Amino acid sequence: MAMLPQWMQRTPTLMMLKEQALTSQTMWATLQDALPLELTAAVRPGRWADGVWNLTASSPAVAAKLKLYGPLLLRQLQQAQWPLKRILVRVQEPVSPPMGQLLHIEASRPSRAPASVRARLRALREKL
Repeated sequence: MAMLPQWMQRTPTLMMLKEQALTSQTMWATLQDALPLELTAAVRPGRWADGVWNLTASSPAVAAKLKLYGPLLLRQLQQAQWPLKRILVRVQEPVSPPMGQLLHIEASRPSRAPASVRARLRALREKL
């Protein structure tokens, strides 16, 4: 991590968050060889606090696969002397498309709305 400004270094909360982030990154580096390359590319290390470590999976399928590796990962980290009690796996929230793309997607579907409603929607879309 980059050097923090001096005022941030004096803030206990920020320093605690920095330490948690560094610990999470170090634990993740410890596990890189235990997981298949495709899986490590789809997982991000997350929050570490009170013996619980959060990992974020890019999809539900990746999360399911990662949960299968959970006992192995937990054991490996505990053998490396990390005070870990549990690993939680979360799925990353999908990112919604920008409004312009959303309108384009909606416009490509055939509409079953009455002609008057379609005309009004077209007029509103042109104003945007």
